Amino acid sequence: MNKIKRFVSKLLRGLFNDDDKHELIEILTTSLEEKVDDLVEQGTPVEEAIDQSINEFGNAKDVLEAFPDKTIIKKNLVILRKNQLIFSLVAYLLICGIAIFINLSYIDFFQSINWFVVVIIGVFFWPLTRFFFYFVAKK
Repeated sequence: MNKIKRFVSKLLRGLFNDDDKHELIEILTTSLEEKVDDLVEQGTPVEEAIDQSINEFGNAKDVLEAFPDKTIIKKNLVILRKNQLIFSLVAYLLICGIAIFINLSYIDFFQSINWFVVVIIGVFFWPLTRFFFYFVAKK
């Protein structure tokens, strides 16, 4: 039944705060285990019953539709994505600052090569992806 618990945990990742998620994982896991037990009683092998229950369960969108306070869940997701965006921007600025400092401090060693530009461009994709996730969550 660990397979069911892992499935439910993956399904709810990033959607709820820890307290709500823990409670919901227990509820959904119990529900799926009961369905597996019913299928096993009907003669279905255990592994096949688990796979069938998971396939029939649906995805995260189906789970969210079962809750009337979707706006609270969405608000929490937007806040989470916003915090991730802010963290990635601060870390990006810190990484870029360190790269510029090292490059300019050891300019004789690097023979006037401004390699920090490559670091700035390469690391830029991290906050860019976080912005995309924030934008999608806000829609």
